[in-house]
Amino acid sequence: MKNFPERLKNARKMKGFSLQELAEALGNQYSKQALNRMETGELLPDSTFILQLSLVLGVSADYFLKNDLVELMQVDFRKLTRLRVKEQEVVKSKTIEYLDRYLELEDILGEKKPLPFSPKEFKIAGPPDIEKAAEKMRQILKIGTDPIYNIVELLEENGVKVFDIQSDTSFSGMSTILQNGEGVIVYNNHDEIPLVRKRFTLLHELAHIFLDLSNHPEKEAERICDQFSGAMLLPADKLLSMLGSKRVQILDEELKMIRKNYGISLPAITYRAKTLGIVSDSFLKYYMIRYNQTNGKAKEFNGYNGEESASRFLQILLRAVGNEVITISKAASLYNMRLAEFRAKFLDIAEDEDSRS
Repeated sequence: MKNFPERLKNARKMKGFSLQELAEALGNQYSKQALNRMETGELLPDSTFILQLSLVLGVSADYFLKNDLVELMQVDFRKLTRLRVKEQEVVKSKTIEYLDRYLELEDILGEKKPLPFSPKEFKIAGPPDIEKAAEKMRQILKIGTDPIYNIVELLEENGVKVFDIQSDTSFSGMSTILQNGEGVIVYNNHDEIPLVRKRFTLLHELAHIFLDLSNHPEKEAERICDQFSGAMLLPADKLLSMLGSKRVQILDEELKMIRKNYGISLPAITYRAKTLGIVSDSFLKYYMIRYNQTNGKAKEFNGYNGEESASRFLQILLRAVGNEVITISKAASLYNMRLAEFRAKFLDIAEDEDSRS
């Protein structure tokens, strides 16, 4: 029970509860002051109360009995300043809980997947280094200059853990480096955010993990990460071959064709063209004014039909069940799902098919 206090605090923050709200959700069996004493380790609950906590807070009962929680190091949030502090804590706490389950599963199976690079290894001294960094990362990921279809899957295959969360749309994403050097990206998978924006955020957060931006002020660092993301989505030689080296303007239909193939928003393509010197500052300003006046953001939901999803956690979980390395009950706990629901979703159909063959 030595880890109960920090786990209770994290579970409460995941739910977005204050101590008073948790007390009320529990029917005021314990006061706010008593719950605070639990979070400081002065008071420990009995097993019955732990079960009640698990039901109210949406975690398994054994969640409260596990080892120390994951510690997030060097957290970089994107657009976090517009989120309330309470929402910030929800995002961080849910990330910790997800990683807690993911890392436990990897430990059981010995399935660690290290990063193919060192965190913060690429130092950015000036603008030319951003293009070099994107080229280097594409070499590391072994993707050449092809369009990236599923960024989430690509990152997970290369040791970056990706967690999608539903949050206020003012939040785009965050990245963190764990104590063991693993990289983690969290992005907002809200339906009101276009897929092309989510893709941009994923690579922006990859920049925070890969690049050494210690000598750059925060706003400049964010711009560098944006440029890295654009360069990753749309390599320079590809854009130059499509548009040429110098243009007075770029037509909307050209931009839409590029978006369809590369999964990058229309403004991001235009900014990329400006960065490469294909169009002028004045055209970029003109384009953005027109884009905003015609509600261009709403149109970004159409025009790209790619997919962003990760399956590694579930794949290794089901393999562990199939090889009887863990029990079905343990698998359901690691997936944060009730046993009956887990069996119905992942196992009962397969068992029925086996019985008919």
